[in-house]
Amino acid sequence: MTLRISDKCDQQSVDDIIAIGYPENSEYIHELLSWTCDPNWPIAGSIYEYFRELGKLELRSVLQTAETADLDWRHTLITQIISEYDKETLHECVEYLKKWAAQTGSEECDIESIRILTERELISTPEIAQLAKRNLFVYNLWIKETFEAAEKAIYYNVPLSEHKL
Repeated sequence: MTLRISDKCDQQSVDDIIAIGYPENSEYIHELLSWTCDPNWPIAGSIYEYFRELGKLELRSVLQTAETADLDWRHTLITQIISEYDKETLHECVEYLKKWAAQTGSEECDIESIRILTERELISTPEIAQLAKRNLFVYNLWIKETFEAAEKAIYYNVPLSEHKL
């Protein structure tokens, strides 16, 4: 029997795939992952939960999907699945998290990756500081460049002394 998830509301197919049990349902792993890109979809929550439960068993599939996904989808995988892994499983994610943390301006993938690395104490404080300082430098530079590019519009009819961010 071949199961397919027909749409974002097809909870029955998701439940049927999960009910098969792992590893018997491993042929459906990519089908399930393909429905994880939008946390607002009704079926997404149960799929996230299933991958959190699988943990290390399908970690490679989750990381591979996050690596090739667009930034919004990667952010969702980071916040909905990866951030919930136990510390042992997260240790296998460290190199990915460090790489994503260093990609400043990546739809908050950088911020969430730094948050996980910091809160779960996965790398040393000096390593976290190095990532954070670089990102802060870049974000501050972008703010400065934005002010310079739009200075006349920003300060139009508002003196600098009265301007608030």
